[in-house]
Amino acid sequence: MNPKFQRIEHLFHEALNRSSEDRERFLLESESDPEILAATRRLLASDSDETLGDPVGERLVRVARAAPSRSIGPYRLLRELGTGGMGTVFLAERDVEGRAQQVALKLLRGFPTQASRKRMARERAMLAGLNHPNIARHIDGGESADGQPYLVMDYVESRPLPEFLSTQKPSVNERLKLYLRLCDAVRHAHQRLVLHRDIKPSNVIVRDDGTPVLIDFGVGTLLEEGEQPSHTITRAFTPGYSAPEQCRGESETTVTDVFGLGALLFDLLTDQRLSEHCKNEAPVPAPSRIAADPARRRLLRGDLDRIVAKATQPEPDHRYGTVAELIDDVQRHLQGLPISAAPDRMLYRLDKWVRRHRTAVAAGTLIAVAAGLAVWQLNAERQRALTAEKLSEHEAINAKASRDFLASVLAETSPEAVRGQPITISTLLANAAEKLEADRTQDPRTRAVAWLTIGEVYADINDPRPALDAAERADRSAVAAGGADRELEARILHARSAALIQLERAGEAREAMRRVIAIRQAQDAKPLVMARAYSDYGTAMLHGADFKNAERQQRHALQLLDASGESDAALRTEILLGLARSLYYQNDIDSAARELTRAETAGRELGARDGLLSYQLHRIAVLVRHAQHRYEDALSHAEQASRLAYRVYGMNSRLTADMELYLAMLLDDVGRSRAAVPHYQRSQEIARALELDDAIQARDDVRLAMAYANVSDHARTVALIDAALPRMPRQPAYMPWLIKAHYTRGVSLAALGRYAQGRADFDKALELSRGYQGEVFVGPAFVQLRHAQALIEAGRYEEAQAILPEAAPVERYRDLDPKALLALQSLRGAVALQRGDLPGAGQYLDRALAMAQKHYLAGTLPIAKAELAAAQAAAARGDTAQARALLERATPVLQQELTERAPELNELSKLERSLAGGYAGNAQQTLRR
Repeated sequence: MNPKFQRIEHLFHEALNRSSEDRERFLLESESDPEILAATRRLLASDSDETLGDPVGERLVRVARAAPSRSIGPYRLLRELGTGGMGTVFLAERDVEGRAQQVALKLLRGFPTQASRKRMARERAMLAGLNHPNIARHIDGGESADGQPYLVMDYVESRPLPEFLSTQKPSVNERLKLYLRLCDAVRHAHQRLVLHRDIKPSNVIVRDDGTPVLIDFGVGTLLEEGEQPSHTITRAFTPGYSAPEQCRGESETTVTDVFGLGALLFDLLTDQRLSEHCKNEAPVPAPSRIAADPARRRLLRGDLDRIVAKATQPEPDHRYGTVAELIDDVQRHLQGLPISAAPDRMLYRLDKWVRRHRTAVAAGTLIAVAAGLAVWQLNAERQRALTAEKLSEHEAINAKASRDFLASVLAETSPEAVRGQPITISTLLANAAEKLEADRTQDPRTRAVAWLTIGEVYADINDPRPALDAAERADRSAVAAGGADRELEARILHARSAALIQLERAGEAREAMRRVIAIRQAQDAKPLVMARAYSDYGTAMLHGADFKNAERQQRHALQLLDASGESDAALRTEILLGLARSLYYQNDIDSAARELTRAETAGRELGARDGLLSYQLHRIAVLVRHAQHRYEDALSHAEQASRLAYRVYGMNSRLTADMELYLAMLLDDVGRSRAAVPHYQRSQEIARALELDDAIQARDDVRLAMAYANVSDHARTVALIDAALPRMPRQPAYMPWLIKAHYTRGVSLAALGRYAQGRADFDKALELSRGYQGEVFVGPAFVQLRHAQALIEAGRYEEAQAILPEAAPVERYRDLDPKALLALQSLRGAVALQRGDLPGAGQYLDRALAMAQKHYLAGTLPIAKAELAAAQAAAARGDTAQARALLERATPVLQQELTERAPELNELSKLERSLAGGYAGNAQQTLRR
């Protein structure tokens, strides 16, 4: 390696281990050569997927981001898909015979020279010759009007390989089969004299059907300043994934891509980045030494270690000579055959032969071990019987201890004890905990069971903080007792998980339930017990927003319950409700409704019970019926669930707080925002009494603020969000609420005449939405929809008209969020009316009114607002009769629901005066003022 590059690589790895704030200071203190500094900065930018030091390219990217409708050649840019070291990728479209074709357009960094332009054209022709299902198809390329080079590829609905691996968690063999498809893609390219030169995980995407696709073929060669590969020392490869000859600036060959494939295989097998383990000139470590999971390490040890080692040999001559040879060894490993990278030894080949012929070998040895096996099995059965007997003893002892303790608690309800005073479950539990704390005469095990019983009851009534405290005290007492009772340990973990779920600490709850399942499996627990454990495990995943895995756990729990042969209607109902919720949150509403119906059928077997299951049935029915637009049914279920919560669990229960919140959200969503406000407030009062996390309370403050915004109480909206924003963590679970908080405050500031201040909120909301890959309903289009609303509130109609096209993508989600489309139609109508386009305004506003009448309850504020807007349009075109009819319906609702200083009331007053004075022709002038 030449000294200059050695210095560059040393600085790169040293800076990589420092914070982004400290890197620049470190570089300036450590190096004075400007070329070395520039090269190191480019490597750091490439590693973190930030833009490279290309001021013209960066300016063009900023322009493209700021104006998504910008055209490059025949392509219209729609939105940014991602940014990497070589350029920025946009979703674009072009017209092909009257149909819109969507493509991925990569705006490359740097300006090509005249010589490189010829080579770019030649290499694009080579790329166009790549026709393989695992290579993103090259469609077009050229230069923009500003001289910036670009490539156009197929747009593939997909996700990056690291994300696919972390979510799907494929087995080692599944990973190898995926890897073989990528290798075949590289082999196809080599047969057509095309090198990739930058094979790494971020250049692999995976389609929704699991098909891998290799991207960025040839991009590294398109911007060279000369004809020699050495001109791309700091641009055409990635540290940690580049072959040593690339680092040395030597010629690249097909075995350079073999090294890249070997590095990629390391990441695939270990779930770790090679760049974090292979610095400077260190050899690639064996995957089996790096993988975190012991079971995975055992699978990798041997042939897979050897394949990676041979593919990543420092000297090109010692690697696989072709990709085909690498493919052959991976396939032979999957088939259990000897591989070429292994030593040619008799024991190795014998081991492979035995593994391939397990059945024959097993049959040959079966007779020899049959007698010993019979003896072993008899002993195993004896041990299992002893274990089951011991487990039953523990269960019986624990159950009796719980019953005895509950009996002592219930004794507190005798007339002599209560002396005529009202008594509640919470009071009983608090008294019991106080006595237990004071009484130190019991042995540790008895105390553990008593604290556990208190924790379980607190969890059942959804009072999470004392439930968690009691469970932790039970755990400490169990440890003091010796900690050998696995049954007691499982119950404590179960109670702790329930409390953690109620406190929205889903990650900890999930880990607790994972440990419960491990204990139950070690106990060889009955299917019914395992069904309960897997159901609660799924509930913890559900609260952690891992909806697909939650569904899997609930389905597994249902299989176990069916296999148990026992009829447990309560558990079946609970599992089906969990399944319905997980499907609901995956937007599979039809399937969720089916599971809800099955849960209702199973629940009827329990008879009329005012308990948790009945509450959960109503609560989940609220979600599903609302999603089906059955608003009256949803409200009925919400009211029943709320009454149940107060009657059964009382004021100080998380269930009661949640149901007040659900009822408020539902009322808000069907147009009764003023009625929703007191329910939001009661939910918050209970949350404060229960001492729920402040972040949860801040999130619910945002919900209340949005209700105030709906009734045009903008001052309260701004005050609530001002207080809430600093208290919400910058975590994925809170990101939708951070985005909503910013754009809601922006709209309210505009309505208060402070648009200039609110503009910063829209910029922040847009920034957060572009970086958030979760909920689509807080994406950039939805933010721009609210921005356009704010501009209209501020009277800046031309600016609103300019960004409305950026809000247009909300139309794609009309089935899931029809109210966003309603808002879009209303805003288009307002702009058209202001511009004097009366026919267009009438069409937009009439559609908005029809949608409001469909998606909100009759006589509610959103319908009245739509009627007011339609009345303004009718008056502007001289149809005073229609305008008056619309106002007659809208006025009582507007006056009752809106705050006194609402802008809509001012608009109403202006229009009424105009119509009363007979100035139909002046209505449009009034609106323009």
